[in-house]
Amino acid sequence: MNRNKTFKNTPIKIAAVFFFAFTILTAKTGKALTLSMDGTQGMSIEQAFTYALKHNKMLKLEKIKLNSAGYEENEALSGFFPKIDFNEIYMNTDNPLYAFGSVLNQRILTPQNVQSYFSPNFLNNPGMIHNYESEFSVEQPLFMGGKIYLGYKRAKLNRRAVKKGLSETKQKVLYGVAKAYYSSILAEHYVKLMESMVKTAGAYKTLSENLFKAGQVVSSDVLRADVELAAMKEKLLSAKKNYKLAKYFLNIEIGIPINSKYELTSNLKSIPYNKSLSIDSLQKTAFRKRPDYKALLLNKKNMGLGIKEAEGKFLPKLVAGYDYFSNGPAIHPDDSYSYALTVMLHFNIFSGLYDYNNLQKSKSGYNTMLEYQGLLKNKIEMQVRKAYLQYKTDLMNTKVAKLAALNAKQTLKITTNRYKAGMTTLINLDRTLDEYKAAKVEYLNTLFRLNVDKYYIKLVTGTL
Repeated sequence: MNRNKTFKNTPIKIAAVFFFAFTILTAKTGKALTLSMDGTQGMSIEQAFTYALKHNKMLKLEKIKLNSAGYEENEALSGFFPKIDFNEIYMNTDNPLYAFGSVLNQRILTPQNVQSYFSPNFLNNPGMIHNYESEFSVEQPLFMGGKIYLGYKRAKLNRRAVKKGLSETKQKVLYGVAKAYYSSILAEHYVKLMESMVKTAGAYKTLSENLFKAGQVVSSDVLRADVELAAMKEKLLSAKKNYKLAKYFLNIEIGIPINSKYELTSNLKSIPYNKSLSIDSLQKTAFRKRPDYKALLLNKKNMGLGIKEAEGKFLPKLVAGYDYFSNGPAIHPDDSYSYALTVMLHFNIFSGLYDYNNLQKSKSGYNTMLEYQGLLKNKIEMQVRKAYLQYKTDLMNTKVAKLAALNAKQTLKITTNRYKAGMTTLINLDRTLDEYKAAKVEYLNTLFRLNVDKYYIKLVTGTL
């Protein structure tokens, strides 16, 4: 009895477990979707890339172009298949030629009526002749001078080139996202820096007031401290505004709603020098990986096939066709059937130099593509060289800026102590504070450039 009870309850328990698991999963998913808008969910640079690949509008446009190129490829492939048509034609005419032809197509001539149909009276005035014709036709190109085959190959090459264009756009989008992401982090650091500056300026104001009460400084120090605090608060408001704008721009680059809120979890990092990097190795990688260079090579090959296609217009064309007809004086009660099988060999003797000029234009297009290849090659070499040298420069500048920031912090501490002891003026202290802020800002800027340099090197080498 217990076993039966257990067996009966088992499906219910299993269903309950699945329902509980589904509820938990749904709750977690819904929570994640909610968190993406309330600012509590974090977004790393990798997550920003993932969202951009899904939602960026430029990428969506490029994907539409790729789909269009795929349709063009299918359209070119259709040239290999036969063209099949069906026509239903009704004709009511008193034209002697058409009228007599309809009588012949209907095959209604008999020994009894042949004299009347061949009489001058009928041939000159046939009256209104009705004819219903059904036509079923098949046309199959056999040889078109390579136009169909080469057209299909060119469409395939074009689709591959468009696909490389999509890859290029992806890399540009990712670089734009990386730049916007680190710009937002930089703006966030500016906010934190200005918050600390406001706190420091407030402390200096309190210090100057206390020193003034003790008779160690003049009243102008208190006034100057008030002005400095107000200036710092104004810069803090400006930094917060710039941070919001940077986040809005990042959201636009990613492709998500502009008012989406989240925390930036990645940070500006001091990147160590990569000893394996060299200009030669980066240039070789770029020529091997750059999607725009690959697309150009595909387009050059396409232009080469265009020359062959233009030459094919001087070759004969061979087309086979089959037509099946049904004719009758009424709507197909007693139709007469006939067929026609045709094979046409077409020679282009002279086209007013149109085909010749088309061939020369194709050759000119190919030569133009060769020149573009040389220009793009020089451009890639220059971009790689610039990216590498910029990376090395910013790497060195970051180290220098870090030391400068540490030195400015120490100088500020010493100057503060000297001001407390009455050994220096508030003007000198404010100048030292400004120098520390400038050194800190420069360090953050060099960190920003260094992190962006990493992605720029990947962009110009086609590895992002």
